[in-house]
Amino acid sequence: MFFDAVLTMPAHPQPPASSPPPDEASSGLDLAQTRSLLRVIVEAMPNAVVLVDAAGSIQIANSRALRLFGYQVGELDGLDLDRLLPERFRSGHASARSVFMRHPGTREMGAGRELFGLRKDGVEIPIEVGLDVLRTPPLTFVLASVYDATERREALRTADQATALAQSIIDGAPFAIVATDLDGRILEVSPAATSMLGQARADLIGRKPYSLRRSAHSRAVRTIAFDGKAAPRRADCCREVRKRVDDGDIDQREWTLRKSDGQQLPIDLAISGLRHRDGRLAGFIGIATDISERKRVQAAMRHMAEHDALTGLPNRMLMRDRLSGAIARARRTGTQVGVLLIDLDHFKHVNDSLGHHVGDRLLVVAARRLSQSVRAYDTVARMGGDEFVIVLPDLAARRDAVEIAAKLVEHLSVPMEVDGHALPVSPSIGVCLFPDDGDDADLLIMNADTAMYVAKEAGRRRAVEFTPQMATAASERWALERALRLALEVHSFRIHYQPQVCLRTRRVVGAEALLRWPQDECSYLSPTHFIPVAEQTGLIAAIGEWVMRTACAEIGSIRHQLPPDFRLSVNLSPRQLTLSKLPALVAESLALSGLAAEQLELEITETSLLQDDIVHLIEDLRATGVGIAIDDFGTGFSSLSRVTRLPIDCLKIDRSFVRDIDRDPSQAAVMAAIVAIGHRLGIRTIAEGIETQAQLQATAMQGCGCGQGFWFSRAVPASQLVQTIARIEET
Repeated sequence: MFFDAVLTMPAHPQPPASSPPPDEASSGLDLAQTRSLLRVIVEAMPNAVVLVDAAGSIQIANSRALRLFGYQVGELDGLDLDRLLPERFRSGHASARSVFMRHPGTREMGAGRELFGLRKDGVEIPIEVGLDVLRTPPLTFVLASVYDATERREALRTADQATALAQSIIDGAPFAIVATDLDGRILEVSPAATSMLGQARADLIGRKPYSLRRSAHSRAVRTIAFDGKAAPRRADCCREVRKRVDDGDIDQREWTLRKSDGQQLPIDLAISGLRHRDGRLAGFIGIATDISERKRVQAAMRHMAEHDALTGLPNRMLMRDRLSGAIARARRTGTQVGVLLIDLDHFKHVNDSLGHHVGDRLLVVAARRLSQSVRAYDTVARMGGDEFVIVLPDLAARRDAVEIAAKLVEHLSVPMEVDGHALPVSPSIGVCLFPDDGDDADLLIMNADTAMYVAKEAGRRRAVEFTPQMATAASERWALERALRLALEVHSFRIHYQPQVCLRTRRVVGAEALLRWPQDECSYLSPTHFIPVAEQTGLIAAIGEWVMRTACAEIGSIRHQLPPDFRLSVNLSPRQLTLSKLPALVAESLALSGLAAEQLELEITETSLLQDDIVHLIEDLRATGVGIAIDDFGTGFSSLSRVTRLPIDCLKIDRSFVRDIDRDPSQAAVMAAIVAIGHRLGIRTIAEGIETQAQLQATAMQGCGCGQGFWFSRAVPASQLVQTIARIEET
């Protein structure tokens, strides 16, 4: 093995076998001196060296060789070289040594081959051997330089493991990896890359990535899209990527991969440099990730963020963005932009009477009709609830928006078929335009909303154009809202009480608590002026709670001066009926006032009977011991079947049936019918708005039990109630 390493090297010519050996004495040194000199030279060598004669016997081994093979000084002298080789190599080594010694040659120090050595303790070690022929006539020796290759072998093994690990990682990576030279020709690809590109590895190697042929009849073309912008020319793109990578950066962006079948695949591609050891750029490596799912999720999330979940229409955010864009375009082109704000009339009645599931389907049908009634590039958006906004860009004249609004009124007023119900829902529409009615999105929407409320107040089912005067009215409404909030905060409201009188005995049996808002010492603001604003802003709930607590407290403070069967009536707003804490509020107000539960009667409007869960709420309120009265009975949309199923104590007949009762037989007939229902069901009846003696007599003739109105008394403060009751009962 030692000698086999040099058999392939050319040997220098040797003297003919017939030539006489030189005279030993002619060298000037005897054999002992020569050995001594060789030992000094060998010992001085910086590596392990063994001097072997032609028979393979070790003549000299320096200290480094002794340490390498684990021997002491003198233990190797005379031993056969085979002792330093594992047994499995010895026969081959003997043959190689024989050939080498017959045809000795020479070679450079350190140029050898790897093999294994055998230490004295039997441990094999990887070694490298370099051989040199040493002639000391008449003898020929072989000088073997031995190198411990353990570290180099371990380094190679580690490198091989690292290479295998890296290849395993590349092969198993879920993202595509492509290596190219500086010209863009593919040098290597990972399995994920072949799958992503739709090409076999053999078809990819050597090709440029922008034009890859899959077969003679198909072609895969890779293009760069740069987030939707026009793709630059390939040369420009390559120069841009090359510059970034040359600067040591990573070029990372979204690309679009167009595959051979025409499919476009969005990918995230990061390109970095492959470099020589000296740092020079040798090529590129690209790591690509399929981001199709990410794009799908992003698109879905963006759609969810910008669209109404129920109708699929754009929501307020997207509508405002499109409106702002339309305004910007109109500034450049000199056109107009229309904004229509649409509210569905009586939608709440549908929700309350048929349920929210029917109301939701109605909104879907209405959204479809709206979309079908406008141009393809108009925006129909849902603002929330039953409100919609339509943006009409690129209008030439104001009349265009007005005509579209009129058409919408007509289309939406046709009854909508929902779950077997023909629902008569009409729209109230506010119309405004840029630039006449506002110069930004928020102002246009606000002014359209103002016009829409005017349409409702004018009788609904119509479109109304915005005017500057409406802005003044809206400003007054906002001022009224601020004043309402302040009045609630500083307790500016007052409660007056209108007595309720038994028409048979003329005794006062109760009083209705009515809210008053003083403006100065002598005047009050009419509830018809501020109650609608309170309801629109939601302040009615807080005001209603204040009325409940205050009325109970005031009547409780004078309860011992009132008739024993006196009953306080307090109105509940529809908003209060949606509050889960209402029964607790009633119980707390009674407890703090000292009133008994049977001394309090809560009035709810007839339309409130249509609300969801009203039966459960009335039952919860009745459980506290209070009475329930239906206010303005005869004007709402409730069914008699629902009235008969509810624990109701009193029907308050609306003043519209009292106004002409003494002159209009039909009004008297309605009164008689309501009274008959009350008598049959064991429910008390109270007629509201009795202002004349004729009305009093006609109402009493129909059998109505009680009445209230200016004929008896106006509403008075609690401090005047006892005296007012005394006056009524004395007359």
